[in-house]
Amino acid sequence: MSISWEVQDLFVSSVGVSVPDGGAIIEQGCPIKIGRILAARGIRELLIRKGAGGKIGVTIRRLAEGKLLIFAVARRSPAYLAGLRFGDEILCFDGVPASGGDLAKVRELLQKNVRNSIKLHTKDRSGERYIAITRDAHRGYGFRFVNGEITSVRPNTSAEQCGLERRLQIVEVNGEVVAGMSDVDIEAIICASVHTVTLCVIPTKVYRNLLARLIAPSIVDPSTFVEI
Repeated sequence: MSISWEVQDLFVSSVGVSVPDGGAIIEQGCPIKIGRILAARGIRELLIRKGAGGKIGVTIRRLAEGKLLIFAVARRSPAYLAGLRFGDEILCFDGVPASGGDLAKVRELLQKNVRNSIKLHTKDRSGERYIAITRDAHRGYGFRFVNGEITSVRPNTSAEQCGLERRLQIVEVNGEVVAGMSDVDIEAIICASVHTVTLCVIPTKVYRNLLARLIAPSIVDPSTFVEI
């Protein structure tokens, strides 16, 4: 359920955060600093330590064209802490090119890896950018969103000056992945930032296309997924 236009309080100054009964409460000023730094051309080399059960905490999906995309990342998992996010493409897994989308090979490489870490080369999801917005004492952050999509940006605010605009989808707030969260929970994380909030956004059209590729009819075919 999306938060209503009247209830959403990001256009005005917020002293605290109110969450309906049963919702998660994020304490005012509680920092969430699990982000990832910008990468040249979106290409990353990640060294991810294994966690419980020798896994790194991701689910990979093979697309029809053979690409391997990150379908899900377990929160606080080694992969999450290393900066891997849903929608990222795996280019190389532990020194072996991922072209062809051989999930059995990926599982085999993980099992045969005798070190405590896996090296990945990945490509960031298309169109993402990070925007740092400063809270105005009277105008708040100066934007509103519905279902995670920016629907309005107030003129002459930090949000507008930093390039925030309509038809952008919020996928992270201060490094915390919020894709799929309710608007109430997203707002709570935003309002927990006392002075500045950093949003990771991608064009809504790109976001919907990404979801359509990851959640396709063949989702019922377990052979297109692997959890490692």
